[in-house]
Amino acid sequence: MKLYEYLNPLHGWKDSSDVEKVRLYTRQSFLVIIVAVAGGAIGISVQEARHLSSVAMAVAAAAAFVVVQRTPALGGMPNASVRSPLIILGVAAVVLIAAGPTSNTPWAAVLVTTAVAAFIALRWSVAAAVVSAVLAAALGTPPLQAAVLGLFIAFMAVTVRLSVWLLRIVTELDATRDAAAALSVAEERLRFSRDLHDVVGRALSAIAVKSELAATLARRGDDRAASQMDEVRLLAQESMTDTRNLVRGYRSVDVAAELDGARSLLSAAGISTELVGGTANLTDRAAEAAAWVVREGVTNILRHSAATYARIELTDSSVRLSNDHPRASPGRNDGTGLSGLRERLATVGGILNTETTDEQFTLTATLPTASSRQE
Repeated sequence: MKLYEYLNPLHGWKDSSDVEKVRLYTRQSFLVIIVAVAGGAIGISVQEARHLSSVAMAVAAAAAFVVVQRTPALGGMPNASVRSPLIILGVAAVVLIAAGPTSNTPWAAVLVTTAVAAFIALRWSVAAAVVSAVLAAALGTPPLQAAVLGLFIAFMAVTVRLSVWLLRIVTELDATRDAAAALSVAEERLRFSRDLHDVVGRALSAIAVKSELAATLARRGDDRAASQMDEVRLLAQESMTDTRNLVRGYRSVDVAAELDGARSLLSAAGISTELVGGTANLTDRAAEAAAWVVREGVTNILRHSAATYARIELTDSSVRLSNDHPRASPGRNDGTGLSGLRERLATVGGILNTETTDEQFTLTATLPTASSRQE
């Protein structure tokens, strides 16, 4: 690093983030204290012709300056060693105290405390302040001055430790903000994958069923094969439209349309379907949730059963789908679709339950109501 960049207190300010600016401001504040103390002490020593004290103060200040610049806890350079400047600082402080009057002791205490307090626990800094006050009194310093010296050292130590604590909190908050942003991205990706599964999965299942039916009819020479393929084409177009709307974020589902589509799709697959109940008393939020339940439930019947009968029962507070001849699924009872549906319902206050026996599979969804919306 160039010397100008090393000594320039504003180096890197414009290109720094807010957190880096806090680190830089904190570190430069202590550097200003060091320079101010050194300037005042050297001025007094030069005025009184105490040249050894002036040199010792300049060396101690320079060493303290380097230590603060290299202290990671104060936002300094993490890979630079502080051992050599700390040794130089200690020797210069001893010379400064021994070669000059008692007025040099507070100056030395400020420099040493500012440089060292970031590396040791606060209790040891306070203990050092007490020991310094006791030693100063034992060496002939008036008790009041010795007490002031101890309090001054403790004050500087507390100031440094509070600054270190503040920087750590700011850094952790910044890391938390980054983690929250990454989590939001992950949640949005999960939501999009779930919605894509719900939108495209049903369409692909319907296309597979109707294509199989059209192939069977074509082998028999039945003219209805053409109409089935027209329906396959319409399903593909609707699937593309739904996918585009999903990507744009303007996707909605209609429960009445889903019920009609479910009955048509299940009938095309040779499954006798019974619809019970209506949609007139559903709130908008409950109707959308019911539509997703019907869509995923029908897809689940087509993929994971050999059903010949299905029943869809709709009330103003629940949806129940049941079918016969369920297939046993290895591992978890719920697949990706039902897990996504459960998460979708949970976000609006709904609950999804499934029950499987050898004879029947039942999917029950409790819909959000007006009272749950108010809560």
